[in-house]
Amino acid sequence: LYVEETMNQAGVGILPVEDALELFLLFDAEGTILYANAAARDKLEYGKELCGRHISAIFPNEFKQSEQGFSTEYPFGSQQKNLTAYRKNLTCFPVEARIVWAEEYGGYLCMANDILEKEFLKQEMERVKQEAQDALKVRSEFVANVTHELRTPVNGILGNVKELTPREEDEEKRRTLQLVERCCGDMNRLINNILDFSKLEAGKFVLEARRFHFRNMIQYVKGNHQNRITEKGLEFFVTISPEIPEYIIGDELKIVQILNNLLSNAQKFTHVGRISLEIIKTAQVENAVELYFFVMDTGIGIKKEDHDKLFQ
Repeated sequence: LYVEETMNQAGVGILPVEDALELFLLFDAEGTILYANAAARDKLEYGKELCGRHISAIFPNEFKQSEQGFSTEYPFGSQQKNLTAYRKNLTCFPVEARIVWAEEYGGYLCMANDILEKEFLKQEMERVKQEAQDALKVRSEFVANVTHELRTPVNGILGNVKELTPREEDEEKRRTLQLVERCCGDMNRLINNILDFSKLEAGKFVLEARRFHFRNMIQYVKGNHQNRITEKGLEFFVTISPEIPEYIIGDELKIVQILNNLLSNAQKFTHVGRISLEIIKTAQVENAVELYFFVMDTGIGIKKEDHDKLFQ
């Protein structure tokens, strides 16, 4: 209400800056302050008394009272300039100010930032940013250390199970051992995924380019999923374009991880029909080839608006 009354008395529209962090002052051609937002009233410590004061009370180094209202050498316009703003008790603080003629409000509009507060906020932001980075580093190192430690007992169990399985003659016990072996494999994959996320967060995630036999890799992926897919009564097809070279240089492990994730997802949400993996070569420039991997299924699918969430 105070703002509306002040602006109405001055005969100008209401400025949408009352709650802005920046200091806003509107003064007329006589130098009389017509409006001051909350930040200006608080920082200059005038309160409601600020309206009606002369602009020279706030910027005495730049504005002087005169018969015409005020005299100044201030370069009005969009250019920022460092000024000294004075409070009611005559203490002062530095500001970055911009003063322009506002035709729609019939006066000069001053927009100013407290430089000391701006520097303080900047330092605070840097401090918070550094603390967040340090916390992330500690967390990533902790996760990496724990996952590395987890590998030791998991691999110990896996080694003993692999040694016992061929010797076991009882079919039921052998199936139990095979289940334990599979669980150990799943645990190792989980550990790898956790390590990958930690590396991503720490900015240390890299793709390792190595030469590998492409079709052997695809056969390995197929073997990982063949039984589980066919056990559900689904058909499973794998097609490799004959134009794809026998050997590829790339990150075999990451490709396997991606395909395993996509095929596991397809198997989970497909109850009738088929799942297929198709790889084709779409382009080749000298020794660089572009390959497209298609994992297709007849499952329920996902909503279009959820695609971005899945493929992050």
